[in-house]
Amino acid sequence: MSSTAKLATALAALVLAATAVAGCTVATAPQTADPTPKPTVSATPTPTYLTELPEWARENSRWLIYPDGFECYGTEGCANDYRAFFGEPGPVLPEGVEYYEPARHDCVVVQPASVDCTAG
Repeated sequence: MSSTAKLATALAALVLAATAVAGCTVATAPQTADPTPKPTVSATPTPTYLTELPEWARENSRWLIYPDGFECYGTEGCANDYRAFFGEPGPVLPEGVEYYEPARHDCVVVQPASVDCTAG
């Protein structure tokens, strides 16, 4: 066998041995645990609801929760729309917030698109 072939064989054996040793040291190295546990994220986040109106909103007389799809007359939208400013209401409404009732609110606080408040 030529000296070049002997050298190539020796280098191949050395590389193979180094790879095997490196694999053993990685496999036998102790695993260290992360000292700070990571918080788990729940699959369904708990919604947070407004329990008290901000100070600027308390100055207004009342906020209304309109039914889905409700439209008011004009281009400015419905007056004091709770959902537009604060999102979905929770199970307990903050003070000064109430659900829309046509008998109490039509032509007093709000003019629905389907109601003519000037006829009478």
